[in-house]
Amino acid sequence: MQTDQQYYESLIIQGHPPEHALHYTRMYYPSFVPQIAQTPPLAHANYFVPVVQDRKKDRTVLIVIGVAVFAIIVVVMLILAVVAVALFDSADNTPEFGFRHDVSSQLFEDLGENKAPYDSNDYPDFSSVVYIEGIATDGELYSGSGVIIGEKWVLTAAHVVEGLKVGDTSVWIGDDYQSAIGQHSIVGYYIHPGWPFADQFSTEEQNEMLEEGTDIALIELSESINPLDASIAKWNNDTSLIESDEILGSTIYVSGFGDYNSGNSMCTDYCLTDSDGLYSKRRAWENTLDRVVLDIESSVDYEEKSSWKGGWVVYDFDSPSSTNNALASGKTYNFAQGDYSYAGNGNSDASPTTLEGTSVAGDSGGPTFVFIDEYWQVIGLTSHGSEAANYGDVAFNTAVASHTDWICSYSQSNNLIPGC
Repeated sequence: MQTDQQYYESLIIQGHPPEHALHYTRMYYPSFVPQIAQTPPLAHANYFVPVVQDRKKDRTVLIVIGVAVFAIIVVVMLILAVVAVALFDSADNTPEFGFRHDVSSQLFEDLGENKAPYDSNDYPDFSSVVYIEGIATDGELYSGSGVIIGEKWVLTAAHVVEGLKVGDTSVWIGDDYQSAIGQHSIVGYYIHPGWPFADQFSTEEQNEMLEEGTDIALIELSESINPLDASIAKWNNDTSLIESDEILGSTIYVSGFGDYNSGNSMCTDYCLTDSDGLYSKRRAWENTLDRVVLDIESSVDYEEKSSWKGGWVVYDFDSPSSTNNALASGKTYNFAQGDYSYAGNGNSDASPTTLEGTSVAGDSGGPTFVFIDEYWQVIGLTSHGSEAANYGDVAFNTAVASHTDWICSYSQSNNLIPGC
């Protein structure tokens, strides 16, 4: 029996409906056609043979009716199958989550920790990626990721820190926040004025404005980072370095403290654990830069609106079979992601990278690195993607260079932000 058939049957045994099992199997074996076992006739069985009336006219009518009924049944079954797949996809219930699953999950941890062979200049220094946690005014605990860009400065996403109480918010340094090298209190955080604050806009308005690329915030630390504990990342402060089409197709690396804990996320069959039972590791993955969108006008009114505009760097999550190329030319929608037309026009390579992945909950605010101008530079901050982070996900990352003037407005002579 072929491997593809075995894989299909194993999904059936696990309880997946046939249409779902077929959907999963074709991710890895695109041309797969299930083999349905034929049940042999029972020995000594009695068969009823209907008597056909010897009237040609009536027999013809019955045949026509039978063919018509059969055709209707086939059409209905096809419609139901399409609807079932659509509903299935729209519910984001596919089994993959965050990273390609024909590769060991340990490799994504090794990359995030810069373990050999990922400890050379061929890769970014991920020690600059930090874990952020705080208690909000509603009493709930929230967390996310960020990146160190100065001795006392961390870049993150606006939605990570919005509503957090400054005195109850900290930044953790190290590759595992459960055994962090250091914990830093904060002086405060500063959110881009183009961000649609929850107390000013409805949920529907916020969702629409999320497309405008202003999901960015700065955190000011109480004390300087020890350079022996973490590196300071170089961030892209020049849009001219990323606005050319030549950068598209470049390998990018993304990192964060994504939530892979069972019960807390949609990791389904691909939840992770570590030695203490709570998954708290920094991970990293690679992808291909598919789109750059700059100069997005904000719907929010603020003084510098004409110059402080939004932007995105965008990539999609390609499957091992290369059949989930969401950002291929002409595509602007899928059931899992919804409308992603604001990613702009362009094309995308369907082939996945070796450590292909995408962001999940908890990775928000983490950096996107690309090698330009002889350095690994932060060009984006994880903002949002589909809820289930499955194959075909489109990941939107706030373009840092779009916000250079805003970032540098906080640089002070006694507390400089490098790059300003």
